Amino acid sequence: MAADELRALSDRADIGDVLHRYFRGVDRRDWDLVRDCFFADAHNDYAPFYQGGVDEFMQFLADPAGFGLFDRTFHFAGNQLIELDGDTAKTETYAVAQHTSAADAGNPTRNFLIVWLRYLDRFERRDGRWAIADRRIEVDWIRNDTGGGWMDVPGQAPR
Repeated sequence: MAADELRALSDRADIGDVLHRYFRGVDRRDWDLVRDCFFADAHNDYAPFYQGGVDEFMQFLADPAGFGLFDRTFHFAGNQLIELDGDTAKTETYAVAQHTSAADAGNPTRNFLIVWLRYLDRFERRDGRWAIADRRIEVDWIRNDTGGGWMDVPGQAPR
């Protein structure tokens, strides 16, 4: 195998790892891990939910009026296309993101939101490190359910 083919395989693996670390970080509320997936000057377009820079995005994730209203999330990554072009890459990653929010005084039943979406990212390699320079999501559809038939499994995965 030629050196450029090995480099392409390595780049694809590195980019895929960044995407999987992002999902893990969000689901485990590991905001340092999430932040590390982006360059400091990256832009996020999660319209209609959020648009802006990384610092503000991190605040949105933790904000109880934003993404922080969810007490649990679970992202499942599917098809992934990575188009390399030197030190840049465009990616499209299909995902199913499941979110729950606890019952409270304003919402007496648990809410369950499932979002089918695609992450459209522009990656760059800077100083040997691949990270997201620009992200846009495309939401394909959303399902929102409420109910009280949830079972919590004590002592299982951290939230």
